[in-house]
Amino acid sequence: MGTRIIFSHRLLVVFVSLLILLAACGQGTSPATGTNASPAATPTAARDVFGTPIVFPKTPPQRIVSLLPSTSEILGALHLEQRVVGIDYNTNYPATLTSKPKVSNANGIYNVEQIVALKPDLVLSYGGETKQYDTQLRQLGLNVVDFPLSNLTQMLQQIKLVGRLTFTEDAANKLVQQLQRQIDQVKAAVAGTTAPTVLLEVDDSTPGKPYVFGGTSFGDELAQDANAHNIFHNNSSNGGYPQVSDEAVIGANPQYVILTEDPAYGGDVNLVYKRANWGNVDAVKSHKVYRINVDIIQRPGPRLVEGLQCLAQIVHPDKFSTPLPAYCSATV
Repeated sequence: MGTRIIFSHRLLVVFVSLLILLAACGQGTSPATGTNASPAATPTAARDVFGTPIVFPKTPPQRIVSLLPSTSEILGALHLEQRVVGIDYNTNYPATLTSKPKVSNANGIYNVEQIVALKPDLVLSYGGETKQYDTQLRQLGLNVVDFPLSNLTQMLQQIKLVGRLTFTEDAANKLVQQLQRQIDQVKAAVAGTTAPTVLLEVDDSTPGKPYVFGGTSFGDELAQDANAHNIFHNNSSNGGYPQVSDEAVIGANPQYVILTEDPAYGGDVNLVYKRANWGNVDAVKSHKVYRINVDIIQRPGPRLVEGLQCLAQIVHPDKFSTPLPAYCSATV
């Protein structure tokens, strides 16, 4: 429970300060080379979150450290568990990875000495969240790849990049093809329907000022693929995760409210019905407030496709012959 709370809150709420930082830093420095760094090929056009060209190793990495749950889930989906030697505190899926050494604690502090001692030949992260540690690890000669913030389509490309980095391109391509088929099936199921208006809430730990999925975010793309209209589609501030006001939500009057955060940060359906002045919102009046498991809709990994399935079935239940999958609202 605690692992999920810390991850989702830290990753999505700190985007305000994170994106300001990224804008200020511009191009990052190239990864340092040293005794622990993998022999590097010529950099390609692919770039990390800091704008630095990603350097692809010449030999398959055998000792991989994942600094965030999203990259851990990609590695697990590519069946690379045997090559993973360290994970972050919040990785809780797949189960085959959870017994690996933890290189961070519940407060999001990473143990650089421990990471170096694991002798990784590849370190993976996402979204610049571990920028401070990326810099230290690169200075110590490690090959660190911190993927850019992404939407759903870009996440599929990142799976392919992990495939290239780990010499599992065939598995990555097959996984992406499978995920794309699932996406296409959902889109086909809801094609031609009327798109209802939805609020996709990310965090409401500051009452009256929720963070939401806005334009350019993967949540916004999920809404489009589910044929729903995100009421904050035109707001792409804070990198697509704007902080809005209750008044803005009430004014937009969504037909559905979808909570994607842990209950500790506002993701309690029952409490939405008690929010001040929300009584006349269509979603509240018609009892169309739902929560989707934070792990499958806030982590930019392969399980986002499950989040898409859940969202589509919630807003277009008549277009699916099976009940809403249990994983949609499951704790894990």
